[in-house]
Amino acid sequence: MDEDLISKKELLELKEISYGTLYRWKRKGLIPDDWFIRRSTYTGQETFFPRGLILERVDSILNSKEGTSLDDLAKILSGTPLEMNITLDEMEERGMISASVKKAAEPFFSGPTDFDGALIVHSVGRAIEKGDLSLDDAGTMIRNAVAAEDREALRQGSIVIYRKQGVAFCAVLYDPSKVLMDTASKLVIEMNMPQAAAAFKAILSSEGEVKNE
Repeated sequence: MDEDLISKKELLELKEISYGTLYRWKRKGLIPDDWFIRRSTYTGQETFFPRGLILERVDSILNSKEGTSLDDLAKILSGTPLEMNITLDEMEERGMISASVKKAAEPFFSGPTDFDGALIVHSVGRAIEKGDLSLDDAGTMIRNAVAAEDREALRQGSIVIYRKQGVAFCAVLYDPSKVLMDTASKLVIEMNMPQAAAAFKAILSSEGEVKNE
């Protein structure tokens, strides 16, 4: 069995949730249908999930602030961008990014940005804080993401940075698992944008930015 999959049984036991809870989340749109993967095993047909995606999604649901309905949470976790018009200065003032991240992003923004731009800058900032990304690579990632013409591919895919012989290069990939790189190239970071968007929306929701429709 693929190492990046987790069985339904293991997921339910690991996260201490019931079968009914899992499928209620599915009906509400909190967990995409295509994450439910049917595979043949020695015991018959079993359901598996993409390990990283489902574990992060379940944690997001379980850690959602008290009082958030499943319908509202589904909106937060969806890939639909929010309406937003915010400057880098405002993002820094609200603690969304640091001064150093703002400085790295400034060359690529001439004024206020929309949700997509704010998401990129915020996510890059989080990666820097975690030690996954340098400031130089951050500029490379922001530049390529802002310049991406296919916004839908950006929202549904991943931004990756590889380094070969000291030179970094960035790409927006709809499905990185199907891209074969030469062995001399080292993956620096892969930023899954649907996951990043869900995390960013959760932050905005806690600040009152996500409003009920």
